[in-house]
Amino acid sequence: MKLSFGVQIEPQFGFTKEKIDKIAVMCENANFDTIWVSDHMFLNDESVDVPAFDAWTLMTYLLTKYTTLKVGSLVLCNSYRTPSILAKMITTLDHLSNGRYICGYGAGWKEMEYQAYGIRFHPLKIRIEQMIEGIEVLRAMWKEEAKISYSGKYYTLKDALCFPKPLTKPRPTIWIGSNKGGKKMIRTAAKYGDGFNLAWSFSSSHCKTIFNYLDEQAIKFNRNPKEIARSVGFWVRLYKDDDEKQNLFQEEAAKRNISIEEYSKRVEGALLGTKAEIIEQLREYLELEVSHFIFMFPFDKEVKYMTEFSKNILPELQ
Repeated sequence: MKLSFGVQIEPQFGFTKEKIDKIAVMCENANFDTIWVSDHMFLNDESVDVPAFDAWTLMTYLLTKYTTLKVGSLVLCNSYRTPSILAKMITTLDHLSNGRYICGYGAGWKEMEYQAYGIRFHPLKIRIEQMIEGIEVLRAMWKEEAKISYSGKYYTLKDALCFPKPLTKPRPTIWIGSNKGGKKMIRTAAKYGDGFNLAWSFSSSHCKTIFNYLDEQAIKFNRNPKEIARSVGFWVRLYKDDDEKQNLFQEEAAKRNISIEEYSKRVEGALLGTKAEIIEQLREYLELEVSHFIFMFPFDKEVKYMTEFSKNILPELQ
């Protein structure tokens, strides 16, 4: 199992081009393999002057400027782009990047964005059904047939063209991403996914339960579970010692009017600790055959954290 590491960028937080370039340069010169970009338009109602770059355009920029990086979406919202057109977009980026784009795909969840941009926000069951059909459309468009037709409940294609076909064979990689770990999303990953990502608050014990169910479902779909790569995403905070950690945990617990024990329980799926604690925690996930770790570092401290991780944490996992 080849272990790799990625950095998450949330454009909605206010990333400028200069900040993004610094992270990308650091990725090329350190132990990081991928940059992942979320698919959001804005953070909240107060974000009237916060820059938020479009995910697709940003990924195209990164892949064409930085020629060794892999770039992925974590995750594209199925509702925001018609899947048949998205298939053409992915194919184009696959060629432009020489196969370095990774398609992370999801059902969507941020109702505020749907309402703001005039997109109907269906119940979760329907959004997942639409996502599944979206994946089927993508895969259909990438087949070798010249003209593609598809008839589903939500999407219909009639003699659609997708040429050139993708550079990546047999087709571009699709990762299913979930921030809830619900059974329907797990089954979707078991049937369609080349990879499955859980983010941002999954403890190793929770991941173990989910991955066991993923394996069971993959077998039901006549797939080898080992064909499905596993990754986990983490919110990260690194403390110099246990005293600093305890003081900051106490502050956060007080803000929420809860005990420090309850706060610790709430954040057990995040990567919060001293260097030794973080290394120990990540090793627990390695035992679950997780092959890719994705880190969301504190905003504006990405390069500092990446330097520390590259020098003192990631080598301990190799």
